Amino acid sequence: MTLTIDLLRHGDVAGGTKLLGHYDEPLTELGWQQLRSVVDGREPPWTKIITSPLQRCHSFAHELHERFGLALTVDERFREIGFGEWEGRLFSDLYAGEDKERIMQFWRNPLENPAPSGEPYAEFEGRVFSAWEELLGQYVPDQEQHVLLVAHGGVIRAILRHLLQFPIEHFFRIDVPYASLSRVRQEMPDFPRLIFHSGCL
Repeated sequence: MTLTIDLLRHGDVAGGTKLLGHYDEPLTELGWQQLRSVVDGREPPWTKIITSPLQRCHSFAHELHERFGLALTVDERFREIGFGEWEGRLFSDLYAGEDKERIMQFWRNPLENPAPSGEPYAEFEGRVFSAWEELLGQYVPDQEQHVLLVAHGGVIRAILRHLLQFPIEHFFRIDVPYASLSRVRQEMPDFPRLIFHSGCL
């Protein structure tokens, strides 16, 4: 028996191309379309849903819960990293202003170059990894489980970094588009494996 976990990033978000973090913007109509196209009118394979509390994730997770009667858990630990003074600012403004060099350093190594007044990257990874290991611990040998985790680009990258053990300097080399789906499978006593990244059901 297996524990399959699908990692789904939220869709397009209102307000332009911003650095969101904990900033809680809703999905656009395009964002809703992107997420709904993942299911595409079919009965989803998931046995339960876990979501970040932020509405760009939670709103779609709640729709699936209501529509298909799937159990829904909101876990604060899967919230995106907090960007401090950069929260809610347009990328174009960040790159054009005095923060340009600092944000470039953040992309190169977020562990050593945190956002001003932002959440330390080590703390972010710590809470995400704690929630992730707890999720893997729900494996039951005689039960088939298929979980959907609706989360953020940073959270999904952190999980993949934990899974594949690549260095922090390569963190942003993984593209996680809006409404992209990645799959991880746990087959005990085997270790969890990445089945595909940024694919579809």
